Amino acid sequence: MDKSTSPISIIGPKRMVASLAFILALTMGTTVFAADISRLAIPTGPVTQIAPDRLSLRQALSPSKIDPSLAGAQGTVEVWVKLSSPSVAAVNGDNAKTRGAFLSKEQRNAHKESLDRGHDDLAAAARSLGGQELGRVTQAHNAIAVSIDASRLAELAARPGVEQIRPVIHYELMLSETVPYIGAAAAQAAGKDGTGARVAVFDSGIDYTHRNLGGPGTIEAYDTAVATYPNPYFPSAKVVGGYDFTGSAWPSGPRTEDPNPIDDGAGGGHGTHVADIIGGRSLDGLHKGVAPGAQLYAVKVCSSVSSSCNGVALLKAVDFALDPKGDGTFDSVDVINLSLGSNYGMKEDDLSEALNRASAAGIVVVAAAGNAANRPYIVSSPSIGPPVISVAQTQVPSAKAYPLIVNIPASIAGTYANTETVEWAPVSGTVTGDVAFVGRGCPAGSIGAGSPEDAYLASPAGKVALIDRGACSVSLKVDRAAKAGATAVLIGLVAAGDAVSFSFGGGDTFVPTLVIIRTYANFIKANIAAPVNVTISAANSIPLVGSMVGSSARGPSISYQTIKPEIGAPGASVSAVYGTGTKEIGFGGTSGATPMIAGSAAILIGANPKLEPAQVKALLMNSAETQIFHSQALAPGKLAPITRIGAGEVRVNKALAARSAAWVEKDQSAAISFGYRATGRTTEIEREVRVENYDKKAKTFQISSAFRVPAKGATGAVEIRTPR
Repeated sequence: MDKSTSPISIIGPKRMVASLAFILALTMGTTVFAADISRLAIPTGPVTQIAPDRLSLRQALSPSKIDPSLAGAQGTVEVWVKLSSPSVAAVNGDNAKTRGAFLSKEQRNAHKESLDRGHDDLAAAARSLGGQELGRVTQAHNAIAVSIDASRLAELAARPGVEQIRPVIHYELMLSETVPYIGAAAAQAAGKDGTGARVAVFDSGIDYTHRNLGGPGTIEAYDTAVATYPNPYFPSAKVVGGYDFTGSAWPSGPRTEDPNPIDDGAGGGHGTHVADIIGGRSLDGLHKGVAPGAQLYAVKVCSSVSSSCNGVALLKAVDFALDPKGDGTFDSVDVINLSLGSNYGMKEDDLSEALNRASAAGIVVVAAAGNAANRPYIVSSPSIGPPVISVAQTQVPSAKAYPLIVNIPASIAGTYANTETVEWAPVSGTVTGDVAFVGRGCPAGSIGAGSPEDAYLASPAGKVALIDRGACSVSLKVDRAAKAGATAVLIGLVAAGDAVSFSFGGGDTFVPTLVIIRTYANFIKANIAAPVNVTISAANSIPLVGSMVGSSARGPSISYQTIKPEIGAPGASVSAVYGTGTKEIGFGGTSGATPMIAGSAAILIGANPKLEPAQVKALLMNSAETQIFHSQALAPGKLAPITRIGAGEVRVNKALAARSAAWVEKDQSAAISFGYRATGRTTEIEREVRVENYDKKAKTFQISSAFRVPAKGATGAVEIRTPR
């Protein structure tokens, strides 16, 4: 493809201490000659191939092979043992999905067999040390997971071919109007609906019997699918494949595997919500996901009894996504969606490493930035991987803030604006009443199988219930309070920070609900005997469209010092509820925003199957809406920092129409990140930008720059130089 690269430099004066970043806009000042994107080159000539028997093991035996986080560990630990031979995807070549595979099917299978022999030897060694094999992966990552006493790790590390030992990390789930808002309805109207694209949903499974996901839409069908396999509902034309890598007992019981990836309970049907947002379509055509033409793979990696996602299952799922048939055929999916993560994401993470390799092989990987709010560097793994698209959450078009009005006592009376609503229990009308503080308020069975209910500290009947956040799903707390007669609910945060929104985690009875910050909750608790009387009213609403959601996690990446998250999307779409046949409900968090981006990627790939992951990411970022604000309720007119929103809010119709793209190949992103720099002298830093022209004629781009916050540019601390 014809392309051009242009350096962009920044110069800072003495005593500059800054974390610098820019988002690319396509006004680059260089001529790029024509190259139609529909004719991206695929190698057709002979290629030099590496015989699998030439891929030797390295014999490094350094004690540093054991991850520092395992220092001092005692008792049984679960670890990934990474081997030094390259994975199947690594030897198959970068972008093999669009450019052609480096190895033949026979060579890929031969290499996998050689890796399996290495795994057999290591598994035997682990058993001799009292360990037990938990799982093995070869496609995107060459590693075996074992459970072993920490005192034997040094002996395991000394085995031939062992490159590194790291802990198995378990992750947490990140919990109608949005589709037109991001431009997906316009794309669908133009005939671009994701047809031809395949999306793997790494989650709690999918209820493939739901009407929106191609099923018969009956509770009877769901019950049959849970109890019976094979069954007549899977695979289907919509959910074309998948696998269950966790079973229904973990973590209360052992992790098991089976071929039936039905969503049978985790997080209130988390995976079903995600799948519907990506590509659902009701039979009457009134409900459509972002890419209703896309096919889905249900890859169950998360628990059926908690919000945890198994670290062994996740890496096995990456292998599955690269080779769904398991026969060595290079038939990988096009997109992987991960609405899950682990805060303060680090590159020393086996899942991040495997997903980076999957992206290099040609799969677009989309992951939630996390719901840990406006805290620098807290953005989660695996979204921090350079090629992974890290997704923030923005407000839906109809979102409004509803301040809490405290009427009495006079000592704390006033308007309190740092609140958040939840889509599954919206504020409507006006509720006024005395507050009853009930405590944590978790119902029976909500913390774990057989767990007792929390005793209420006071009856919420006829009152506004104040409930502490923690231990179980917020929606289950509200459901219990509503059934006990509460007229409204205040969810009081128990840690410092802005109010946040919460995903749906189950329940069927709700009353108007507000999330309030810890300071407000403490004021109310301290005066609860007064009593405290409050009002929650829709008449006091403040429009929030074009703003961040308070819970959306902030970057940058602590490992790579690059801008994460990279793009935002509304995260509260109305989507399918598992086990109900036809029911839909609002579903929030970055969990709901991430499938908006995965669906957008599917639209682009369906329109042009030869697009590579870097091109998809650049097209989405280059075309995003940049005018996204922090909070129109708390700080009207204040733009959200780049470390919260990245390039902006997705506009897939603009990405679809774009005929050029620009990104930084080094960082695998359309954000120019210069990292953290502490210097006592003038320092120059340079980044090279790749620009591709997809039109049939040459273009000349003009380079310009502007500070997102003009006052910061006026200080003269940073000077930007770009080619003329």
